[in-house]
Amino acid sequence: MTARSAALSLVFLAGSLAHAQSTSYYEVSKDGHHFAVNFDEPPVAQRGVGVPFNAMPDQSVVLRRQIGGLRIVDIDGDGNNDLVAVCYISNSFPPYDSAKDMIFFGTGSGISTTPGWLSDEDTHTGDVQIGDLNNDGNPDIVAIHGNMRRDSVSAFYNSGSGVPTTPNYQSNTARTMWGTAGVLADMDQDGDLDLVTTNQGLSPDPYRPVLMFDNVGGTLTTTSVWQSADEAVQNGIDAQDITGDGYPDLAVAKWVNFFSGIYYNTTGVPDSLPSLEVATDDTDRGALFCDLENDGISEIAFGGDPSRVYDIGAGVLTERYASNPPFTGPQEIGFFDIDNDGDDDFAEIHFSDGRAHLYLNRGGVLDTDPTWTYDASEVGTALAFGDLNGDGYGDLALGYSGDTCVRIFFAQAPACPADLTGDGALDFFDVSAFLSAYNAQNPIADFNNDGMYNFFDVSAFLNAFNAGCP
Repeated sequence: MTARSAALSLVFLAGSLAHAQSTSYYEVSKDGHHFAVNFDEPPVAQRGVGVPFNAMPDQSVVLRRQIGGLRIVDIDGDGNNDLVAVCYISNSFPPYDSAKDMIFFGTGSGISTTPGWLSDEDTHTGDVQIGDLNNDGNPDIVAIHGNMRRDSVSAFYNSGSGVPTTPNYQSNTARTMWGTAGVLADMDQDGDLDLVTTNQGLSPDPYRPVLMFDNVGGTLTTTSVWQSADEAVQNGIDAQDITGDGYPDLAVAKWVNFFSGIYYNTTGVPDSLPSLEVATDDTDRGALFCDLENDGISEIAFGGDPSRVYDIGAGVLTERYASNPPFTGPQEIGFFDIDNDGDDDFAEIHFSDGRAHLYLNRGGVLDTDPTWTYDASEVGTALAFGDLNGDGYGDLALGYSGDTCVRIFFAQAPACPADLTGDGALDFFDVSAFLSAYNAQNPIADFNNDGMYNFFDVSAFLNAFNAGCP
C-alpha cells in the first residue's frame, strides 16, 4: 500500500467511524486487516457483454453471518451440488450471534436457503477446503481457523451418509496461529492429499511461517512436518506443479512489507525460502495459478492493490496484467471459465466497498476494467464457482459479512447456443471451443443433454451452428 493510499484509507476510516453512530454497522474483515462501515445503500450492478450472469442475484441467503469462505461441491452424493459456507468471528458492531459453519444442500434447481447442516461450535473460520483425505470417495471438509489458536486446522470426515457436526481432526501446533488460508495437494506424491496453510500472528508477535501437514493413512499430522524459514503475514496460497517434476510448487500471497512469491518443491518438501518473488511489497490477499492462454503454461495471480498476473520465467516473475477496478484491494480472487470459451476468466470480491468484479479473458488477455460488477450494501468476503442448478453451466456464489450473507447468480444459457465464445458471431472460434469442450467432456458440449459425449452432440452443435444466431 502506498503512502497516499494508506492516507486515503485512514481518511475513509475516520469518516466511516463518524458515520457509524448513525448507521450502527461497523465491519471487520476475517483477517482483521480491513475495517469498513456498512452504509446500508441499495445494491447496484453492471453487466457487460459476454458475461452469463444477470445484474441481480437469483437466490439470496438472508441470515446475519460473516462468511469466511465458500465452496461448491456435491457433499452428500445425491447428484446435486451443495454450498459449504464457513463463518468467522470479529468485533464487528452490532455483534453477530452465530459463527457456526454451514452447508446449504442443493435442490437440483439451486440451494435450500436454510442451512441443512451446522457445526456444533461457533469458530472463527477464515477459509475452507474440500478434498478426499482418506481416499474413501467422499469429499471431506477442512476448515482453517483464525483468532490465535493451536488448533488452527480442523477436518470433518464425510462418511458418505453424512458429515459429523464436530471435527474428527484438530491440529495442535507448537505455537498459536491465526490461519488465513489453505490448499490441499499431494505434496509428496504418495497418493493422498496433504495440507499447506498460510498464517499470521498478532502484535507484538505478528509473523508466522507457512506450515505443511502431512497426510498419513488418511489423517493429517497434528503438528506441521515442514515450515518455511521466513515468517510473515500471509494471506493466500495455491499449489501446482510448474516445473514438470510431478511435485506441486507453492504460491503464497503476503501482506505489507513482504513479497509474494513461489516456493519450489522438488523433493516432496517445499524449499524453505521462496525462489521467485514479485518486485514490490503490497497488500496482497489471494494467490492462484491460472492459464490465460489455455496453452498448458501456468501464470500466477496475486490479489492486491491492484490484482496482478505474472508470467513465470527462469528466476523471475514478469507482470503481464493488472486490474483496474474503481477501488482496489480484494478480499478473495478466483479463476473460472465464466463464458465457456475454454480459457480462465478472473474474479475478485472486495471487502471495503462490497463490490464483486468479473474480468473476461479475450484470447489470452483479461479485460482491464471490470466486465461485470455487483455492488452490495454489505462488505464482500468470499466467492466460489460451480453448477448449482444442474444445467451444466457454472454459477457464481458470493459471500458477505452482513444481514444477507450469500448471493447466488445462475449462469444463463446463451440465446444462440452455438455461440460458445459469447461474441455474438458464429465462426471458427466457436467450432474450436466446441471441440475443446467435447474432448474435455465439459457439459457445455453435451448439446443433446443426455449426459454422454458422442456423435449426437456433434450433430446437434452443427445444426445449431448452421441455424445461425437470432
